[in-house]
Amino acid sequence: MIKYIYGGAVLLENHNTSFIFELMLVAYEFFFDELAKNLETHLIETETHSHWIRLNFTRIYQKNFQNNKPQELQKWCNDIVVKSPDKIFDSEDFFSLQENALVSLISRDDLQMKAVKIWNHVIKWGLLKILAYHPILKTGPMKIP
Repeated sequence: MIKYIYGGAVLLENHNTSFIFELMLVAYEFFFDELAKNLETHLIETETHSHWIRLNFTRIYQKNFQNNKPQELQKWCNDIVVKSPDKIFDSEDFFSLQENALVSLISRDDLQMKAVKIWNHVIKWGLLKILAYHPILKTGPMKIP
């Protein structure tokens, strides 16, 4: 970041994709939008980086929507999920998905999954969110002596 502030450039050759992704998130956080958008484009268009994103898809998808700034990367990820919705819906991390990520996903008309299956996942997601905020519901009804 310091090199960018003082020199206006960032050399990415010696850095792995994880570092570049995190740098992009930090750049958005500190309102270095030009740098962040360039990093976002670099991640999408470079074959080795896009391959890494596919391998770490669920984590990247979630972090992407936590920040909610990398719009192009979000669109790119949603385009992948449309073709292979099981990547998200059947992952262990589905239930920790951000609400805005889920809304972005289910609002797509071209999702390659039956509506019944989508809504079953959404209902389970919602129930787990309710239980997370109201742990007393996990124990069942209270007994009055």
